[in-house]
Amino acid sequence: MHIKAEPLPTPLPCTGARLRRLTRRTTAFYESYLRELDLRLTQYSILMHLGSAPQALTELADRLEMDRTTLTRGLRPLLRQGWVEERRGADARMRLYQLTDGGLAMRERAQARWAEAQLALEAVLGRSFADALNQRLEEALSRLKPALPEDN
Repeated sequence: MHIKAEPLPTPLPCTGARLRRLTRRTTAFYESYLRELDLRLTQYSILMHLGSAPQALTELADRLEMDRTTLTRGLRPLLRQGWVEERRGADARMRLYQLTDGGLAMRERAQARWAEAQLALEAVLGRSFADALNQRLEEALSRLKPALPEDN
C-alpha cells in the first residue's frame, strides 16, 4: 500500500528579499543624516560599541553579530580618521581596539545625528508602528539565532 504524502504548502513571498530591501532603504535613511560626519551606519554602530577600554576584535564582532572580516573593514576608516586605535593584546595575535579622545567626541556628535534620524524615521513610519516593528524584529532575531549554526 502506498501512502500519498501531503503536498507542501506554497511558500510566502521571500522574507529575506524583503528584509534586504528594507535594510537598504533604512540604511540609506540613517546615512543621509550621518553623511555630514562622513560616517556609514556600520561605522556608527562600531563607534557605539567601543569605549575607552580596549576590546578584543572577536568580542566586539560577537556583540555586533558581525563577522571579523566585515568588522575589520568597518574599522579601517575609523582607524584612518584617528577615532579608534589598535593595540596588541597579551597574545601577539590578539588585537585590541578602543576609542581615542577624538573618537569619543565623534561618537557624541554621531549620537546626536542618529537621534535626529531615529525621530525622523519614527515620524515617517509612525512611532507606534516603529515600536511594534522593533519588537517583532527582536522576536525574529531571538527565534532565528538558535536555528543557525553556532558561528553565526
